[in-house]
Amino acid sequence: MPLLLQGALAWVAGTALGLSVRDARPWLVALLLCAALGWLARRSRRARNAEYGMALALLVGAGLLLGADLAAADRRCAALARAGDLRELTLGAAAAPGSFVRAELHAPGCVVPLAVAVRSGAAAAGARVRWEGGELSEGDRGLLLRDARLRSVAGPGPLARWRNTVAARLDARFAADGPMVRALLIADTRGLDPGLRERYADAGLVHMLSISGLHVAIVGGSLLLLAGVLRLPPRVAAVAAVATTGLYVLAIGAPPPALRSVTLFAATQAARLAQRPISPWGAYALGALVPLVEPRTVLDLGWQLSVSGYAAIIVAGRVGRRMPEDWPRWGRALGRELTTGALSTLATAPLVAWHFGRLSLVAPLSNLFAGPIVSLLQPALFVVMLLPDVPGLGIVMDASVALMRALDAVAAAAAALPLAAVQVAPSQLAIVLALLGTAAVLVAGWSRAPARPALVAILATAALAWLPADRGIGAASGELELHVLDVGQGDALALRSPRGRWLLVDAGRVWASGDAGRSVVLPYLRRRGGVVTDLVLTHPHADHIGGATSILRALHPARVHDSGFVEPSEHYAEVLREAAAAGAEWRRLRPGQRFDFDGATVEVLAPDSAWVTTLRDPNAASAVLAVTYGTHRLLLTGDAEADEERWLLEHRPAALAATVLKVGHHGSRTSTGADFLAAVGPRLAIVSVGAGNFYGHPSPEVMRRLTLAGAQVLRTDQLGPIVLRSDGTKLEVEAAGIRWPVAPRLPEHP
Repeated sequence: MPLLLQGALAWVAGTALGLSVRDARPWLVALLLCAALGWLARRSRRARNAEYGMALALLVGAGLLLGADLAAADRRCAALARAGDLRELTLGAAAAPGSFVRAELHAPGCVVPLAVAVRSGAAAAGARVRWEGGELSEGDRGLLLRDARLRSVAGPGPLARWRNTVAARLDARFAADGPMVRALLIADTRGLDPGLRERYADAGLVHMLSISGLHVAIVGGSLLLLAGVLRLPPRVAAVAAVATTGLYVLAIGAPPPALRSVTLFAATQAARLAQRPISPWGAYALGALVPLVEPRTVLDLGWQLSVSGYAAIIVAGRVGRRMPEDWPRWGRALGRELTTGALSTLATAPLVAWHFGRLSLVAPLSNLFAGPIVSLLQPALFVVMLLPDVPGLGIVMDASVALMRALDAVAAAAAALPLAAVQVAPSQLAIVLALLGTAAVLVAGWSRAPARPALVAILATAALAWLPADRGIGAASGELELHVLDVGQGDALALRSPRGRWLLVDAGRVWASGDAGRSVVLPYLRRRGGVVTDLVLTHPHADHIGGATSILRALHPARVHDSGFVEPSEHYAEVLREAAAAGAEWRRLRPGQRFDFDGATVEVLAPDSAWVTTLRDPNAASAVLAVTYGTHRLLLTGDAEADEERWLLEHRPAALAATVLKVGHHGSRTSTGADFLAAVGPRLAIVSVGAGNFYGHPSPEVMRRLTLAGAQVLRTDQLGPIVLRSDGTKLEVEAAGIRWPVAPRLPEHP
């Protein structure tokens, strides 16, 4: 292993440690002690090893000091922001009233990530804004700015304007396929269907839905191929390909994986032109280090996955060259591809398990089929992005759409295989052992003497298997939790009792090839453990009960609660048949019913059975539940609309007051009337809605009404799953990887 790579690893480890810990002094003392011991051992028989160890310890220490200094600078900037001295932000996405966007607070020497819950004001992605009012608090992934009023300071810069323009053009050209094309070309993953995300994640292909080193390498290789077709001189071809690829990476925001890939591409082309051999590990170290011009990148998951996966590719190349010579040519090629896929999956598995709680077992096989498709799709989309509307462009677009359909077919087929993916919830010790084991496997694959690293891998695997299962999974927490799942345009809410049991309210939508119950709800609940005792069907629309059949088959809830509106639809009939086959007790919901849910009280407020018989619209017969735990109350409204809200105001006005409101009918303008909202008086309003849905949900009118009423609005299309936790006194929200306490309701303002 080259000295450059070993030194880089030491410096990276120190920087990551310095950025992660609050107090770096104990670690620095330990490293200085190691360096001192190395200095004292210089004259021993192992002087060379001692000096080598001392040098590595000093590199780790240098990285530690740098990381600690950067972390301290970020904390100082955060303190200045809390004091009101820093108020200008750069938005990572378009902001509007009620939205929740990522942003960065820039000041000399620091870059502080923020999550901003917008109360008023609007600005485009990349714009600079000044925030007023609101509340700034510390989250576990940066700062959270709640209920902010934004005022534009400057528009987006040239690159941000280019991305916004390209995004609009791609949406116009590809319509429904626009979100996927944007993800593949300009690293804009907003609007991707959650069902599609889940399908690709189960298939081990989710890395293909955003810009990675693979995409940049394909673009660079395609440009070289084009230069060859045009018979350009080798030097001109290499310079043009590197320059074009570099400009492309800069234009999309220079994400760390893409920056690593273009650096490696440039180094490879330079070595080829100079006719000098280049060490794969030396080039690897160079590509890994260039993104660390901003040292905070060392904590970026995309960078971590990129460098892990490419290390596996290097090792797989060496393993492939050792395959028996008597194998047929196709067998050797297939073996190399499967080895690359298996090692890449193994190298990134600990990171994927820790961050996503999922491991795809079919990834090596699915990538074998998906790789050639992406190799054709990426350059075709690149051409579509660059060209104006010229004759022949439609042919390229049609070919691109066909390739996307083929890629999706591979993902669907792989995800449908038995045990395609498993849900995991590893502890920190398990992740450390997994990282040690995967690193040992890679070292064994590269080394000419693999016995020792192979033994380390075996011991790490044995220790990992010996670890007891995490007893916290599914265990009693003493808190009530409400999980609002991201099922696209639909509803699925999971209420977890203080004893760890689940009550599921709706199960999401259904589509031609699957349903949200199987692809979203079931994996989500299985990862967290615990028994599902009750399933509530608020009303028989397919976007609420479409996944119920999968839940009944897999989790066997003891009771099914139904609003009682009989809908002559196949989905509703199938749910009833499956409930009967599973032996679940069927219960009709009636106003006034109450039952204890391990210390929390669930009360049915609507619908009234006599009133239901006069209705034709299932939305008007939605089950409305109030969940009380300690001093907090959650109001879950299904798709209740104005008529049912008026009925509640007439018959149960005192029961409507709640801390949290699950906004009715995905934020439609037919729900959440002013009088109803005044009676509820929520501090937090949650909208379950699909990104880019053609209904136009949520209504801007409703969003304005909620923000003027002083409620903080959270949306699943912007945040993904939203989790509320309460011990009966305090209430905490977790969304987009950030946790914060629910603030008191703000006063109304114009």
